[in-house]
Amino acid sequence: MAPFVRTTVSDEIYSALRQEILALRLFPGEELNLQQLGEQMQVSRSPIRDALLRLAGDTLVEIFPQRGTRVSLIDLKAVEEERFLRKSLEQSAVTLLIRQGLPAPILQMQEAIVLQERAMAADDFAAFLGADDRFHEAIFKAVSLDRIWQLIIAQGGNYHRIRLLSFFEKNVTSQIIAEHTKMVEALKKGDLGRMLTLEERHLSKLLQEQQQIVERYPHYFATAATPLLWGDMKKESS
Repeated sequence: MAPFVRTTVSDEIYSALRQEILALRLFPGEELNLQQLGEQMQVSRSPIRDALLRLAGDTLVEIFPQRGTRVSLIDLKAVEEERFLRKSLEQSAVTLLIRQGLPAPILQMQEAIVLQERAMAADDFAAFLGADDRFHEAIFKAVSLDRIWQLIIAQGGNYHRIRLLSFFEKNVTSQIIAEHTKMVEALKKGDLGRMLTLEERHLSKLLQEQQQIVERYPHYFATAATPLLWGDMKKESS
């Protein structure tokens, strides 16, 4: 029997806000007003404040004393750190899977590809990213490293958001599906060298797209300049 986990109001607010941030329904740099959030969610400020502190720990929210709170801008240094963490751990998981001769999660990965194809046809990039994560999660589950995958997700907020932005670039989603299909074929053959090469290329591709994404969405990214709140940014652009 699974252990009973008590969910608090703060937990629910945290999960809801985190989902909104990662889906880019709350934009990088957007101001978060405690009073407005309380009215929208029909709760007091205390659980909202607790949730925001947790999100700040995830580097998804920035709290400026006496000034306000905003959704964190995407930090490119953090993007690279999170990408490196994911690539290193996933290549290790793939190596463990193939060298130990464990059953490859072919069916789960193929199902994720089908979901990606449907999401691409509907231009639903959030669903596409969810299916993308499902594809890669299958590898970690196959070697019983579920907690490692959860660590990657918990620490990957910057990388997650720039990945979602990258899907708006031409042909990116179709290329991802093609790469996933090749990865499945390599796993079927137990070809570790091929699989690691594909993983390296697949998880490093974002580096080639990054500059174009930053140029298209400059206000979404952190710079060395003094931090501005969302309202300040709108004033600057007007």
